[in-house]
Amino acid sequence: MLKPNSDLDARKSYIAVLLMLAEADDKDHANEERFINDVADRLDLTPEDVNEIDKHPENLVFSFPKTEVERMNLLYHLLFLMKIDGSVDPKEKELCHELGFRFGFRAEMVDELIVVMENHIGQIIPPGTLLNIIKKYMN
Repeated sequence: MLKPNSDLDARKSYIAVLLMLAEADDKDHANEERFINDVADRLDLTPEDVNEIDKHPENLVFSFPKTEVERMNLLYHLLFLMKIDGSVDPKEKELCHELGFRFGFRAEMVDELIVVMENHIGQIIPPGTLLNIIKKYMN
């Protein structure tokens, strides 16, 4: 994840991407809101910042994460956000695929990660499951 002292635009962009996924299924869910606000808090952003990003995304100077670790962390957050409401919507999967591609990750890896999320809705993912998939595709 980005560090709290990272560029403000980068931190707000990180939250904007999470908000895009939360809104992809056209359903509001309290767990998604809590999750996003928790991530925002770890980035030193307030609930008011999140609300401003959500209501006025046109004011954002968008910035994708620069490092592979930051992009992987964002993908990780997207995957968990996708299942946190108890279902995985096709629009959420489509957005994860698109963002994974933009982040430079192989489609097959993103597919496998999404399948793990779908298979563990309402359950804890066994330790190492996601990491083992990621290791398989990394150079």
